[in-house]
Amino acid sequence: MALTRRGWPALATALLLASAVLAGCGSGGGTASSGSTVSASGLSTAEKKVAALQAGVSDYPVPTTDVRGVAGFKGRKVYYIPFLQQIPAFADAARSMREALARAGLSQQVCDGKAQPSAIAACVQQAIAADAAGIILEAVPYGMAQNALDTAKDKGIPIVVADQDPPAGFTNSNQVAYIPGATTQASAIAWWVIADSRGKADLIITESADNPSATKYVTDSLPIYKKYCPGCTVEVKVITASTPALLASNASSNILANPKATYYFTQFEDSLQPTIQGIQQSGRASGISLSVTAGSVNGLGLLKGDSAVKAVVAVDMAYAGYAMTDQILRMMTSSGPVEETFPMRLFTEQNIAGIKVTAAAQTSGEWFGDASFHEDFARLWGVS
Repeated sequence: MALTRRGWPALATALLLASAVLAGCGSGGGTASSGSTVSASGLSTAEKKVAALQAGVSDYPVPTTDVRGVAGFKGRKVYYIPFLQQIPAFADAARSMREALARAGLSQQVCDGKAQPSAIAACVQQAIAADAAGIILEAVPYGMAQNALDTAKDKGIPIVVADQDPPAGFTNSNQVAYIPGATTQASAIAWWVIADSRGKADLIITESADNPSATKYVTDSLPIYKKYCPGCTVEVKVITASTPALLASNASSNILANPKATYYFTQFEDSLQPTIQGIQQSGRASGISLSVTAGSVNGLGLLKGDSAVKAVVAVDMAYAGYAMTDQILRMMTSSGPVEETFPMRLFTEQNIAGIKVTAAAQTSGEWFGDASFHEDFARLWGVS
């Protein structure tokens, strides 16, 4: 396996030219080559994994310890800073978080990070100037605005870093706490690709280079193909949200450069429409099965309709909004951060038929399970 990557902060066009190749068993050097062997045990494992990933949530991971002192922050404001506000999943999280904060007696201010360090730093500075009760970063590496965030921390403003892996050896505290989120989305796609292709996929992955955690999600999924799909060929290409105008042409070029490709995985939904456009431009639309993670009503709508989208992994952002609120309340009240996890679900043609693909259904969280977590969190905060 030969891998070449360039990650954040080099958010430049050169990222689009970097590539990595994971060759199937029996291939040599750094050149991807399709294997001819199908692992029966690997296929069986993948099918079982897919069945489990397609199931709804039966038990939400709501923490069990109460948060005392929430009433003392009534009327205060929490800043929510997503990496890029136009990403649909982040808009869903913002709506849910606004609802959760309102139940706790607080308000929310959303500030778009615009996928740029300068914009993120400016958002943090706004939060400091507003004497925010807390700051919640979504998919933003701390290092993208470290000076501003360090200033906020020094002023006693607690900071939640969501959808990011903590640095090695880091321990969560009332000052800064990480919520890694749904870190296995790319792995869920891996299991689906193996099962759907019957162990014979020729896959192109476009990995987001905008932060180290996004890169890690893909990296962590690659051993699944190597171990369970010797007949698969996987090629990893690097893209960035900072150059959206290049995404369509990049997708077309990727497919034209690999005429044997049958599967295409684009990591986040903000790149989905340009990827579809690029696939159409390549003239290979009928032969490509497209998948995406961090899905929303947009991706599920395409899956339910007649499109190239065949698999979508969605995170329960309705739950995530409450979980992030819970964490910041614990830090604000010096209750101590706890482990917070975000449920996710794999959607395919096998389970999409019964799903209401509406903004209301997405916002409610009914795609994943019931809405019991709303009251469960409220009880923890003493506001039910």
